[in-house]
Amino acid sequence: MKMFVPSLIFLTLVLVIASCDDRDDNLTGPNIRIQNLSSQNFSRVEVRVDTLFFENVSADGFSDYMEFEVAYQQDTLRIEADSTVINFVPDSISSPLPIGLYTYQLDIDEDGELTFNFRID
Repeated sequence: MKMFVPSLIFLTLVLVIASCDDRDDNLTGPNIRIQNLSSQNFSRVEVRVDTLFFENVSADGFSDYMEFEVAYQQDTLRIEADSTVINFVPDSISSPLPIGLYTYQLDIDEDGELTFNFRID
């Protein structure tokens, strides 16, 4: 009985530590999601012509993360929002992002201009 209680505590501690898993522990590449800061619903956000598609990102909402083989701080976007199509082409492309979680924060102002912010999660 003397060994049972410490062994049980040790086993419980090991199981608790082993079950803890951070959301970025199992990534194999950069993961990006879209945050829609506008009042319009994004029916589709296309990243890098015909590469990856985020669909149905509601106003003030987030998409799920999608894993990219190669991702950049800013990338070419095509956004279909309600009855509007907006194309975004960055001035320059930075070096590829390392493995991690990132958010493209997108907003459309009253004039139909896109505001693009990059965030590390």
